Amino acid sequence: MPADLSLLEFIGYLDRRDSQFIEGWVAVKNLPALKILLEVVLDGQVIGHCMADRYREDLAAAGIGDGSCSFSFRMPESLPAARLNDVQLRISGLPSYLIPSAAAPETDMPERPTVSRFGGLWTDRTDFLDQLARKHRDGAISDVLADQLTHFVRDGYVVLKQAVPAKMIDRLNEDIERVWKHPPAGLLIETFEPDSQIRLVTPDLAWRNGRTKLLDLYTVSQAARRAIAVPAAVGFLNALFEAPPKAFQGLTFWRGSQQDMHKDTAYVKVDKNPMHLAASWLALQDIQPGTGELEYYVGSHRAPDFLFGGAAKWMLEHTGEHDKFLASLHEDARVYHHSRQRFCGQAGDILFWHADLAHGGSRIEVPDKTRQSMVTHYCPAADMPFYARNVNHPGLNEGGMAFISEYGAVT
Repeated sequence: MPADLSLLEFIGYLDRRDSQFIEGWVAVKNLPALKILLEVVLDGQVIGHCMADRYREDLAAAGIGDGSCSFSFRMPESLPAARLNDVQLRISGLPSYLIPSAAAPETDMPERPTVSRFGGLWTDRTDFLDQLARKHRDGAISDVLADQLTHFVRDGYVVLKQAVPAKMIDRLNEDIERVWKHPPAGLLIETFEPDSQIRLVTPDLAWRNGRTKLLDLYTVSQAARRAIAVPAAVGFLNALFEAPPKAFQGLTFWRGSQQDMHKDTAYVKVDKNPMHLAASWLALQDIQPGTGELEYYVGSHRAPDFLFGGAAKWMLEHTGEHDKFLASLHEDARVYHHSRQRFCGQAGDILFWHADLAHGGSRIEVPDKTRQSMVTHYCPAADMPFYARNVNHPGLNEGGMAFISEYGAVT
């Protein structure tokens, strides 16, 4: 390739840019045999390369290059749909882009940034307090909701005390016992028993006391759906999302998970935007100290983004960076003075946490006691989890909330 690329006259065309591929062609006038190396760029970071050297009969027939000048780049699966228009393409060695970044729409007032470069909900905006005050003045948000949202934005979590009535908790615990002893068709558990290898299998009482969780119990339990969609929870999520909520993943625990401190945005994938996510932890019994209770770094949701592969919130294609990601959460806590706290909730308490709150399960120090709890992940109704690209089981709307599952129909 000539040393000074700026002297060359490039021609080309973009045929496709979507969640799967960037495709098109590029050639140099009067140098048909010259093959061009392209860089795929996101936020100034090169996330991939492709060579414009593929043969296309239509290009050959049109006399474009020697016909072998098309390119195809497979988009990383870890790239949220909301960031597709931010992907740029340039010729290696040149500063200018064949695909520039998407131009921001003109508005009377410029959009203020969010804490994360990936955007987020209205509660993630730097003008949150202004918006909260307006919503409160307009009567869209009550005093109680304003307090809950303020706590959630400040600390990354909020607790709704006794949100689920005792009778509803009793009914839910009866359903949990039932499905463990007589598993309905299609219900699965995720377990690391007995050999520390992850597997999805039918519920088996032999694994209940280990590192095991029921998956999407709400697909077969109306009691679970009613507990998840209690009015206080639906009201909070409606205010948070500015839309009805969708429950798309559920985890029901018998004992503490002892999972390392982590952030959901690395694993739990909402396709439109990784920050369009929230989660809840419902105590199904009075939680005792030493049982592997939920723990978290207060305020950690406002720490800088950890970027897998220099570009993504999802770990999907960069599992080799997992240890570095986990270590970064403790380093962030040290640098930004995030205190480590544990939650010993009472039966019926719900703790909602932010998509980027660092949290985990503390070490089990009292092995003969249970820590029964249920975790649910949510997104706004208009969004979909990443798994919906490949599966589409029938869902159900109940109590002002939509329920869907990766594993089967909600019945």
